[in-house]
Amino acid sequence: KSIMAEVAKITKKKQKFERMVVTKDEALGLVAGNPFKEQIIRTKVPEGTRTTVYKCGDFIDLCRGPHLVHTGKVKAFSATRHSATNWLGDTDNDSLQRMYGISFPDKKMLKVWKENQEKAKERDHRRIAMKQELIMFHDLSAGSAFWLPHRAPIYNKLIQIIKDHYLKAR
Repeated sequence: KSIMAEVAKITKKKQKFERMVVTKDEALGLVAGNPFKEQIIRTKVPEGTRTTVYKCGDFIDLCRGPHLVHTGKVKAFSATRHSATNWLGDTDNDSLQRMYGISFPDKKMLKVWKENQEKAKERDHRRIAMKQELIMFHDLSAGSAFWLPHRAPIYNKLIQIIKDHYLKAR
């Protein structure tokens, strides 16, 4: 079933978000059978304290909130991306899928948000610097930019400007 179809079905039902403050034992009872949520509760909720969960339809999740009053307030939704990971970042653990999305109270706001996201991509310094052949990225150090050798003088000049600035500030 498509995500969009499922969201449309849920929003049409106007399911209420119910905030519940529960004990650790009550929380464990509510998520019984879900080993991931059980582990979070066992390790993150101190004994003798309470935590918050939200219930929406038959879905219960640990959350601080707040939320909308009900799902009918969502008039525009977009699934933005998804990713895979392993539970607790350990490759020996189960593989999980994460879905990211955003919602708005009207379609116009979603359209504006999407336009702004596209504009932001155009201004992304990583994309611009790669297009200008200033830097490269490598899988061995994902997220780290490496100056290309023929552009190193630019990097060196920037470092000198920063050093000069610090020396003046003394």
